[in-house]
Amino acid sequence: MTRSLSKLLESLDCRIDTETLGQFRDHLETSLRNREKSLEHEYSSLTEEQFEDPSLIDSYRAHLEDQAYFAGEVRKLSHELCIVALYRQIELHSKRVAKRNFPCLDNRQLFNIASLKRALPFDLETLPQFAAFDELRLLNNAIKHTGRVSDELAKSFPNWKLGEELKYLDTRYEHLEPLVKEYVKAFVSAAYANSEKFKF
Repeated sequence: MTRSLSKLLESLDCRIDTETLGQFRDHLETSLRNREKSLEHEYSSLTEEQFEDPSLIDSYRAHLEDQAYFAGEVRKLSHELCIVALYRQIELHSKRVAKRNFPCLDNRQLFNIASLKRALPFDLETLPQFAAFDELRLLNNAIKHTGRVSDELAKSFPNWKLGEELKYLDTRYEHLEPLVKEYVKAFVSAAYANSEKFKF
């Protein structure tokens, strides 16, 4: 394999495309805002004259309030999904890059971050923006296991308080997404620099 092909592969691997996730976030937020606006309009325009039995207006208002609450829950779920999807995308990409550059690695060594750290010939924790990747990883785990701030997340990142509900995940996504892209570039560069397969 020529050096130029190795460099081309490295260049391609350095790019992680989050555009689809961005579009998902935008489309869902637009849809939720439209739904909420429609519910607000319907709620504010209710009159007793619209009902055969005027006493039913309160029950219908409660129904609309429930619908607005469920829209908010869908928004929270979408924020969780984006965190999980971003982490999963980076996890799978990192494993592919590791396997390509270190063919002797087996699936057990790629299983989780601890085994990957032991298997690679470079120190993951010294890579630029490793902390952002690690926060994303721990958020992913907390979402999947309890939906609350885990002990490991709180210990590693004191701005998260143990046992609290995971809030503001949309803001965290926006903060972490460009940083973890930098981490991916650093990971890929380190993998190719230490590669067993692409040595010259």
